[in-house]
Amino acid sequence: MDPEEEEFRINHAGLVARSTAGHAARGMKIKDQDDMWVSIQHHTFRNWVNVQLRETGLKVDDLSEDLRDGVALVTLIEILQNRRLRKVKRVMNQHQALENVTTALNAIAEDGIKLVNIGELFYGV
Repeated sequence: MDPEEEEFRINHAGLVARSTAGHAARGMKIKDQDDMWVSIQHHTFRNWVNVQLRETGLKVDDLSEDLRDGVALVTLIEILQNRRLRKVKRVMNQHQALENVTTALNAIAEDGIKLVNIGELFYGV
């Protein structure tokens, strides 16, 4: 399937997934469409992140790649928490990227948000 067809499929599925009351998935039969639902959620979250980052000049096209060095992630957390966090702006190595991601995760945890299954994302556990 070419990218244009895939985009149409996701957008159409997203329209079907929204009810008139604005509740997601009430109008969509999700069974056997898990991959489409994941695509919709991924697309929606990426768009939301880009709206939050709009004033910073940062843009996320691929979540796994563009959040990898932690710069956009820390910036997103700064915006959401309305406070400055320490970050390495020009990441030169894996240690600096890990420092940024750790800063972001610690800031989230300080807000009392419990982080679960996060190791799987970073360590493939």
